Amino acid sequence: MPAQDPVRDRIALLRSLMIFGIVVLHTPEYVPLSDLGTGVFDNLKALFQHAVFRATVPVLTFISGFLLFRSALDTRPRELARKKAKTILVPFLVFNLGLMGAAWCMQWRFGLDTSPKLIPFDGAVWLNAAFGLTGSPANYPLNFLRDLLALMLIAPLLGWLLRRCQLLGLVLVVSIFMNNLDGYFVLRNVMPILFYLGGMAAVREWNMTALDRYALPLLAVFVVLCACVVFFKWRNTNYLRLASPLLIWPAASLLLDTKAGRYLARMSKYSFFVFVAHAPVLLATWLAYQRIGTRISYPLYWFLAPVVTTGIVIFVYRLAARWMPAVLGSALGQKIGSSVQPVPMRATRAVEG
Repeated sequence: MPAQDPVRDRIALLRSLMIFGIVVLHTPEYVPLSDLGTGVFDNLKALFQHAVFRATVPVLTFISGFLLFRSALDTRPRELARKKAKTILVPFLVFNLGLMGAAWCMQWRFGLDTSPKLIPFDGAVWLNAAFGLTGSPANYPLNFLRDLLALMLIAPLLGWLLRRCQLLGLVLVVSIFMNNLDGYFVLRNVMPILFYLGGMAAVREWNMTALDRYALPLLAVFVVLCACVVFFKWRNTNYLRLASPLLIWPAASLLLDTKAGRYLARMSKYSFFVFVAHAPVLLATWLAYQRIGTRISYPLYWFLAPVVTTGIVIFVYRLAARWMPAVLGSALGQKIGSSVQPVPMRATRAVEG
């Protein structure tokens, strides 16, 4: 693509912003809407964790579908399987099984109470923790990669529908996945729909900047919907998730030519590593806070933890990229130090919470 491709630049910007949103989304501790307090901070935290950043996975899924089907990789199944094994399956196994082993050691050696419960041994629990068969894996954010792998398995079929009978395909995808007829194949029911819609945008060659003129009104609609989730305590946010890519994509144009937008685009190269590696660091900040919780307020912890976590993970990435680029590249399924951007949301992979 051209050096100044606005679509490419917007994708890079959104990668960074959405991945940071995922870190915020996972910042402890989780409070259900039914137990929401009445304070300003309580409502602000709920706004971001129950509404605003619930849009992260939908946006990344839409981008994944757009890039995959624009590249027509779905028409080359062997190449698709080879690339996805390298860029999705390998990182999933490395960062999930690694964390699972660490969790087992912590539970066995120190009796640390973590999820999943690996002691005493239970075969079903271990299989689910290792591979996310029916729920979140041990490294819980990687349930996104788990579902993305499932979508890659049916990408050739979805591609066939997209190029021959798009509307019928959309009806089938909505009917099957919104009614959970696929069982445990895909855990997030909205993901296949948004993946397919991203494919429609690519195959039909939609003008991806057409809605930019309405960026402010669409952003306002998104904010109002998020506020309604908190105010009315909507537990079912599927409609917000389905609408969010159409609202956030044009709204991102407001950042494109700003210092903040350019900074986010530059930081995109770290986004996939932040995604796969943030969970244990975030847990460590929570354990540390519990030890010194009387010295700092919880709101201060909640605001600082995502920033500190992201900073630590980026620092680790830089160290690894300098001292062991081959190992890091193998774990992430990409060449470290190349001009090619990392691909958490490219034609391969794109993370909720």
